[in-house]
Amino acid sequence: MEKMLQALCFDSRAGWYFTQFCEQSGNQLWENAVYFWTDLQHYHELFYQDGMDPYRVQREAQVLYFTYLYSSARRSIGLDEKIRREVYSRLMPAFEELFDKVEEHTLNILLQPWTLCFKISIQCNVKIYSFLFSCHLFYLFIYLFIYLFIVFLTPPAVSLQAEQCASIPYLSPFTNSTAFVKKISTTVQYVKADANVTFVFLHSIHLTCWLDLEQYRRTPQKDKAVRQERSSHITTKYLNRKYFFGPDSPASAVQQNDILRLAGGLERLKLDCLSNPVVVEIQDIVRNHIEKTWLPQFLSTPEFEERQKHKPKVEVNSSADGLWMSSSKEILLFRQILLNPVTCMQFQHFVSLKGDFLENDVLFWLEVQRYKDLCHSHSDEAIIQQKISTIIGCFINSSMPPALQIDAPPEQAQRILEKRHELGPYIFREAQMSVFSELLKFWPEFQEKSWRQANPVSERRRTQMMTWIKKKKNKRTEVIKSSRGHRAEHC
Repeated sequence: MEKMLQALCFDSRAGWYFTQFCEQSGNQLWENAVYFWTDLQHYHELFYQDGMDPYRVQREAQVLYFTYLYSSARRSIGLDEKIRREVYSRLMPAFEELFDKVEEHTLNILLQPWTLCFKISIQCNVKIYSFLFSCHLFYLFIYLFIYLFIVFLTPPAVSLQAEQCASIPYLSPFTNSTAFVKKISTTVQYVKADANVTFVFLHSIHLTCWLDLEQYRRTPQKDKAVRQERSSHITTKYLNRKYFFGPDSPASAVQQNDILRLAGGLERLKLDCLSNPVVVEIQDIVRNHIEKTWLPQFLSTPEFEERQKHKPKVEVNSSADGLWMSSSKEILLFRQILLNPVTCMQFQHFVSLKGDFLENDVLFWLEVQRYKDLCHSHSDEAIIQQKISTIIGCFINSSMPPALQIDAPPEQAQRILEKRHELGPYIFREAQMSVFSELLKFWPEFQEKSWRQANPVSERRRTQMMTWIKKKKNKRTEVIKSSRGHRAEHC
């Protein structure tokens, strides 16, 4: 499940491919589950934005509930009635952990299609690599066969001209061309933000020439009509005195003459289909011109540099960076640990030895959760305000120095004190996220320690194994040193 979450969270292509797989599987439950999980990530993102909009959060929570969780929802995910009622009772106001149990249920559903999709992908990759390797060997065999035929079986007069064709470097279908396309694609990513620049870039005659030649080169030999049509298009548009044989040509005078000699003259170049050696030679010339001349000039233009300076930057709440980068499963499990009285007490004792305010962080997080439960119970406003004052007096503005008793930025504490009546039920949202992110850093270490305590035999075996490996390594080092000493004595 961890691999599935990493792929879906950090690789948009994997998430898109998996969504397509669920849609085409014919299983309505899988399709609804992947849609819900995607929409849920958008709901979570609302809590990590600066200036959170409570109205939008509440609206998104209601949309999720009535689209996927309601008893007669059009995209039902088969949720248990008990969990559905629990979510409904906490729908007003909506907090980040509202759909935690629903998300866990959804991930268990998606694990089955993910496993199936992963197996199918592995099988397809094996077939693709086998096919590409076969193509590579085939091209290499043909190239060597032509070269040997030229050298050993042709008359000297014909061999001299043919050796010029054979001297062209071998171009694998997935070596030079692929590397060049990757380099161009990297540059396209820099300019894709501006439609006008992208249009100018992609419609450069140098690049369109190379792409048309590549398309012609990959056209099968049996499609003679298509090859003839594309060859005529290339010679009419590019192989003329306005471009390739003109003063602004990417080729030098010597290279132009070499192309004409290789093609058998200008008239034959226009009438006959372009041979692959001629196409490859022209592609190399155009590619070198793009990489060494045109592309650097394009990237150094004042318009491009000015546009890069004013590129919009996405602002992210820095206090939640570590929390947002953690996987959903990890956050769900850590929340469950904190809500469990036994494990929470163990974790509280563990972090109390790690920092000054970490134990207070745990207590603050629990008190904020109780405050949320109080909001959901629709208690009297005076009781809720008294709870807020108690939390502020204990952790945010304590009478004991220092005033701030938790690991939260001072500006967040100041914001709570100044706008406690404006923030509504989300008054402690940012501070709770900050302490949760701080506590989450110690979660892996606590897990490892708990596992060692629960598995003392395995831990003892691991220690014995490490000791044995260390002794063996030291013994090997001593043998090497002694052998070197003997060699020095003999010398």
